[in-house]
Amino acid sequence: MNSRLRWILPIPLLLFSAAVWLYVETENEVRVQILRAQEQWRETDYMEAIEIYESVYQDYPKSQYAEEALFEVGTIYYINFYNADRALDYFRELVTQYPDSSLAPQAYLRLAEIHEVELTDLPQAIAYWSQTLALDITLEVRRQIYFEMGDAYFKLNQFDEAFQKFRMLMEDGSNDSLAERARAQAGIILQIQNQFEESVEYFNQVLEGPECDDCRRTARLGLIESYEFLGDLAKAIEVAKTIPTSEYSAKEREDLLKRLDNKARVYEPQRFAGG
Repeated sequence: MNSRLRWILPIPLLLFSAAVWLYVETENEVRVQILRAQEQWRETDYMEAIEIYESVYQDYPKSQYAEEALFEVGTIYYINFYNADRALDYFRELVTQYPDSSLAPQAYLRLAEIHEVELTDLPQAIAYWSQTLALDITLEVRRQIYFEMGDAYFKLNQFDEAFQKFRMLMEDGSNDSLAERARAQAGIILQIQNQFEESVEYFNQVLEGPECDDCRRTARLGLIESYEFLGDLAKAIEVAKTIPTSEYSAKEREDLLKRLDNKARVYEPQRFAGG
């Protein structure tokens, strides 16, 4: 081999090794800054933590810690300063600059939460949830998003869209409290759409499903209402008698039974003839 080639060929390897060394050293330096920011955060020196995180993002945008810095600044503004607008800026920056980041799903969820809770902008919250669903997320997170979207559509009076999301939870084979909550909400939607017989089926399924106190309370009250609309006051009264005091106080249940009984005496007097 030519003697000059023996010196030329290793040069790319040397350059690569130098680049790797420089990258490792830089990442170590950035990691030290991240740890400093975390320490300032724990000590409630929020602005100092923000300044360190921001310097990491500005000075080392290609570092593996840059996206973490953006997320943490957004979190501090949201959780510690209650500044939703500033938090939105950082979470949006993260999903824009680092769309493939492992933190992107969490950032989208924060964006959806802020629009839902703080800004009451449900259409935009739904849009962010939809973007989250397109990412690599766990089944648990995906199911929770379906419920949140269903609930948001329900509040927007978009009942067909809400029912569709709730159905995805009811039919995915996960027989848990989230599925029961979705089933109870579906029953309410059917009531709103005057499909009382169908709603009865859904509410009864809730009562036969796994323990979910809120779901069962909703289902029992829903059954009573549907039976009332169907003119079957006897069944409405029967359901009312099964309401436990953990769901309804004894006084509330007594008042409910009295109301149903008085209504039955007016509309079904034959049941009380000779009594």
